[in-house]
Amino acid sequence: MPTETTYDDLLGRIRTLVATSDRVPVVGISGHGGAGKSTLARALGADLGLGADGVVPTDRFYAETCGPDAGMWEQHDWALLEALVRGARTTPPPDRLAYAYRWWTGETGVRDDPMPPVLIVEGIRLFSDRTSDWFDLSVWIDVDPDTAGARAKVRNLLQGDDAAELGLWDTKWIPEGHAYAATVRPELRADLVVPARTQ
Repeated sequence: MPTETTYDDLLGRIRTLVATSDRVPVVGISGHGGAGKSTLARALGADLGLGADGVVPTDRFYAETCGPDAGMWEQHDWALLEALVRGARTTPPPDRLAYAYRWWTGETGVRDDPMPPVLIVEGIRLFSDRTSDWFDLSVWIDVDPDTAGARAKVRNLLQGDDAAELGLWDTKWIPEGHAYAATVRPELRADLVVPARTQ
């Protein structure tokens, strides 16, 4: 069973991982769309002195199949993400964090950054049977799909999304969040559960 925790405790646990591990620890942060994954990951990255290079969103790993018609597990290139995680966890630690990316728009490229002392990966649906041994510490943000989705719609409206894009939250993203929660039970797969921050 996961342990409910606070931000300060989570930060302390990650610092302990960094101090005691002989390789780069990988922390996975997941939650429903709009839960605050990026916000939490950025805060941890700042407090750990990582900079932007140490936080990798799954938004950099969209699959060629991504889009409104893609299935729940067809949005991301899980093989590429797995290669990133397993490569970072090798011993001795690699000097560089290099990986190919693909944005939602189809834009592709390669990033090549210094390897951080800890790698934080954040995104939806990070916890499943396939990913059960990917992370040294897994963190679930505790907020239901409807509440998270409502927050996401406000955020995306401010970012300039049109009515069709916003409508996908009600017809696709929130229902898929419920399906994922019911079939995978991600909160039970995480090591730690943190409450969603009020935004």
